[in-house]
Amino acid sequence: MRSSNFLGVYGHTAMDIIYNSDEFPQPNTCVELKGREEHFGGTAANIARIAATLDVKVALASHVGDDFPKSFMNALKKSGVDVTDLVKVRGKRTPFIIMISDKNHSQIGFVDQGAVLEQDRLPIRTHSTLTSKFVHIGTGRPSYALKVAKLAHKKKKTVGFDPAQELSYVYTPETFKAVLEHCDMLFGNSAELERAKAYLNLKEDVELLSYVDMIVNTRGGEGSRILTEDDEIIVGTIQPDKVVDTTGAGDGFRAGFYAGLSRSLPMEECAWVGAAAASFVVEGVGAQSTLPTWDMVQRRAARRKCV
Repeated sequence: MRSSNFLGVYGHTAMDIIYNSDEFPQPNTCVELKGREEHFGGTAANIARIAATLDVKVALASHVGDDFPKSFMNALKKSGVDVTDLVKVRGKRTPFIIMISDKNHSQIGFVDQGAVLEQDRLPIRTHSTLTSKFVHIGTGRPSYALKVAKLAHKKKKTVGFDPAQELSYVYTPETFKAVLEHCDMLFGNSAELERAKAYLNLKEDVELLSYVDMIVNTRGGEGSRILTEDDEIIVGTIQPDKVVDTTGAGDGFRAGFYAGLSRSLPMEECAWVGAAAASFVVEGVGAQSTLPTWDMVQRRAARRKCV
């Protein structure tokens, strides 16, 4: 099967239920929630749709429920996402996340996995791997991720592993190591990299390079870091016009990063494109509300000279 996509993304397609609160509650207390909004989300869908609007040929592999909104499917298709592997699991519900942000834009979330819990018994969706050059394995069940990673590795795809916050409560040291051994890149924020090192009994980030060729470390307001055997690239952030909601900023970075890779840009430039894409995401509520074009991201990336 010939490659027709640049990127295949595996992970959650979900509904984000987003609230604001002045502060987070202490145990056994309550606080008032404000501004309830419901948006299209899920780490994989966010990456895929943002990447598609940046002119990346991208396929999305996710499991959703019978209740998956037709409007969400239509939005993905309209953006140009290949949804061959976006499948409904009969009798199950679409995953959803309740995300609460405080006045400092810190967040806590609650995840209902829904149809994703069925992945342990389901065969993997292969189209997104077989038709893509890069395969990005995000959130989901470790057993499923391992099957995808093995297939992608066997087919000589470049494989990125991005378990995100699920690293701390879905994965074990054994399951994390099993998937990582078939991957080429590891994505994570600084807390996730600390967890990864603890799972593998490592002390320094550079030691993770005994498993993968590249580490992509997102650092929130401090920017990002790309680590390889030959180099350490430090990239800052790009100032948005406003900060409304930080949900999905990391997904925006990943989409921009892959958009740079799809154009064979230098690695540092890929990180700056990621920073520019992320700066658009935070300007609206939900990760898919302020989708930038490639031209918009290029112009925004020029702001780095002013930061």
